Amino acid sequence: MKKLSFFLIVSLLVIGCKKDNLDTYTRAAKDSALGEQLISEVLREVLVYIPNYVINQNYSGNDGLFITSSPEITESSYPKRISLNYGDGIDGDLLRKKEGKIIVTINSGTVISENLYITFEDFKSEGTKILGHINYNYNQSNSGYDGELPSDGMSFINANGTMKLYGIFSFSKNSTQGTVDLKDDFYNFTCNTNGIDFNQTQFTYVSTSNHLIDFSCNNYIKSGRSNLKPNGKNIQTVDFGSQNCDKNASITTSDGTIRNFTF
Repeated sequence: MKKLSFFLIVSLLVIGCKKDNLDTYTRAAKDSALGEQLISEVLREVLVYIPNYVINQNYSGNDGLFITSSPEITESSYPKRISLNYGDGIDGDLLRKKEGKIIVTINSGTVISENLYITFEDFKSEGTKILGHINYNYNQSNSGYDGELPSDGMSFINANGTMKLYGIFSFSKNSTQGTVDLKDDFYNFTCNTNGIDFNQTQFTYVSTSNHLIDFSCNNYIKSGRSNLKPNGKNIQTVDFGSQNCDKNASITTSDGTIRNFTF
């Protein structure tokens, strides 16, 4: 009877340890995907609304979005700080609620083919607040952007706590879907980042194949793979699926265990 109890305890400990490992992997995968989503969303908002504002001057993208410029958009002087002001909260065209401000510094009137320096003022997307700044450096060779996060990291704050993200990333134009509407553009995304997830576990997150970013999908990430390594754990594979516009992804650990999750 004592031997049976011993084996039962050992089995429960093994099962509990394996569950803790998977929970750690899943938390880090969800949080790194959240960072990728928000980096993509900010670029989309800037490219969709600000070029039209520069051209039309009194343009606002949808009801409730208020766009301003300093110096005034009608003046010829640059650089300008353009503010996308979502106020106390509006639903965008992808039904993702945003509030606060995205502030973009531009150095000419081209916008879509120049470097973009972006900061935030009380900005939240779907309840997650962003602190810090992002540099999107225009890459003429692939009509995309090579980006970097600040040396002290981006902070993402929501009901789960605070996570941090550091490193570099890139967007390269994949397709315009045959239209001039930037809302349906596709980009290939790669990254080499590290961070601290909402459970305060350090991780690295490095893409191993292009992630397909679809600006018409409210989850943005449609496919692609990354290696993710939480601190003290083995490398896992994160797989975002086969180009479906959903929140479904999976992790595969070094022992072959697969867990599905939503991001």
